[in-house]
Amino acid sequence: MARPAGLARPAVTNLPAVPTIVPLIAYADLEQHPLVSALLDIEAGDTGDAAQRAARFLFASPMSPGEAVAHAVLSSDGPFAVAAHHGMAPADGRLAVASRELARLSKLAAGARSVLAGAGVRVDDGTSAAAPWESAAAAALRVQMAGDRAWGAHAEAVADFHATQGVGDLATHRVLRFHDGRLEGVARPDEVGMADLIGGRPRRVPLETAIASFARGGPAVDALLYGPPGTGKSATVRALAHALVPEGLRLVQVARGELDRLPDLFSRVAGAGPRCLVLLDDLVFDEAGRGDRDLRAALEGDVAARPPNVAVWATSNRMRLVHETHATRDDDIEESLGRGERAALASRFALRVHVPPLGQDEFCRMAVELARRQGRDLGAGGTAAAARFGREHSLTPRSAHHFAALAEAG
Repeated sequence: MARPAGLARPAVTNLPAVPTIVPLIAYADLEQHPLVSALLDIEAGDTGDAAQRAARFLFASPMSPGEAVAHAVLSSDGPFAVAAHHGMAPADGRLAVASRELARLSKLAAGARSVLAGAGVRVDDGTSAAAPWESAAAAALRVQMAGDRAWGAHAEAVADFHATQGVGDLATHRVLRFHDGRLEGVARPDEVGMADLIGGRPRRVPLETAIASFARGGPAVDALLYGPPGTGKSATVRALAHALVPEGLRLVQVARGELDRLPDLFSRVAGAGPRCLVLLDDLVFDEAGRGDRDLRAALEGDVAARPPNVAVWATSNRMRLVHETHATRDDDIEESLGRGERAALASRFALRVHVPPLGQDEFCRMAVELARRQGRDLGAGGTAAAARFGREHSLTPRSAHHFAALAEAG
């Protein structure tokens, strides 16, 4: 209906201002992060259940709001993190964009406490020690950022962090898995230390030397640890990697069936750092698959060069890296070298370390010592009990751990 002439249009007053929602660019990926997404919704005035979503996230987190948002920033795999990882000059204009967004994110983190209070959740400020899964570099920068309410000044430090530590979980986790084409941090790594390895020191010396040199910038030396099940091959690798956590070494375990994706993994971790020890645990192939060819190509024979910051270590229960019948099994890897494609694969490893079962005396010493560490004094009959257990099971470190767990104090 037409408005009668001379009738003024009524004034529109007291309408709420519509917030201008400015999308993140440098940290576009964080718009999908549960906490950051909730805080952005609150910033935009779309309260809804945003406060409850933020509260639920932080209620289950060991970190303060500032630490949690800082951790999200450091584990970003968005545009700024990727660009910084590939190298960024000090005058790069993208630093200014990242600086503005970091200032915005720090403001959101600072306001999270009052948001949570409104939701009936009280959280503490401050910083916590490095988590068991956290890389040393990530923990140090997280603490620094959480103690500062103006993150804009940290843009260059964050860029340097990604240049040397990578992006995503690789930057923040010291132990990772590569599964279904994804690189994911392990929240609760198996804490095996060098003190947990009893005996076998001479066999470990070349491995210790090679991995320590690699972690400190030396050349990558691939290694194959072979021997019967339960002899401590995997534990040895994990302990050696754990000892080099202060050096920034990452341990990346590759799931079975992912050997054809190794070039993709290499491209994801390639760069100035961090140094990555890729673990292929319990390596074995069957006749139907051609995983050995995939691995050979990845180790040495592919058109794409291996990143210098990647070393590959494998463990195997079979010396020839193949399922075999008892009649065809050959337990001497040196004799098997030069025999067929799988022998060619074994020869790609510069270090080949045989991890045999223990002698009975060594097994007894290990079993009794493990029991002692668990607070069980087995008395004079401990050695004889351990010997019986070893004969009935196997003379391996795994059996020694089983004995220690089951033994009763004398």
